[in-house]
Amino acid sequence: MKLIKGLLTLIGFIVIVAGIIGAVMFGSKIAKLDSQALPEYMKMFDKVLTTGDPAKGMVHRVKMVIPEGMTKEEAFENAIEIMDEVGEEYGLAMVDSKTMPRGGKTFSDGGLLTHIRSYCSPHIADKFLSHSGEFIGFMPCRIGIIEEPNGDIYVYTMGLELMINGGYPLPDELLTLANEVKKGMYAMMNKGAALEDE
Repeated sequence: MKLIKGLLTLIGFIVIVAGIIGAVMFGSKIAKLDSQALPEYMKMFDKVLTTGDPAKGMVHRVKMVIPEGMTKEEAFENAIEIMDEVGEEYGLAMVDSKTMPRGGKTFSDGGLLTHIRSYCSPHIADKFLSHSGEFIGFMPCRIGIIEEPNGDIYVYTMGLELMINGGYPLPDELLTLANEVKKGMYAMMNKGAALEDE
């Protein structure tokens, strides 16, 4: 019993010392981060721990609602039309569009739907690349439409919270622009999935 208590005391002591060392080594750097950085990293990490899938921690998805009497093909065409219209409202132009085969078949040949659309605002992209060339990794913004084997269709986009709040606070102008892009991308995804054009 004394051995177990001794081990637990030692482990507790090591944890406290490690915490103090971590605070001393990283405390000043952590204090410089955006106030939303740690909560956003924790949300992502929680999804990774829950699912074991890092992609699920970095991506948002919404199930497409297909009205009764509408085919998947019609729903898909309506969804992309809505997304393009909403994108224009936010100054996000569609710059690329690809439908990919799955299992050797394209969607038009009876395969599962896999479609990727890319959107960009050259004006906003230029400002972010002037701030940091590494932002190129987030460009252009993408929306994916994926059909599951059971027939459900989901609309996906990358979560932009860590790009916006994951490091040191962005300058005010960039923060405003980034939040506008996030608002636009999420509106496109949500309205496209709901097939709502208003």
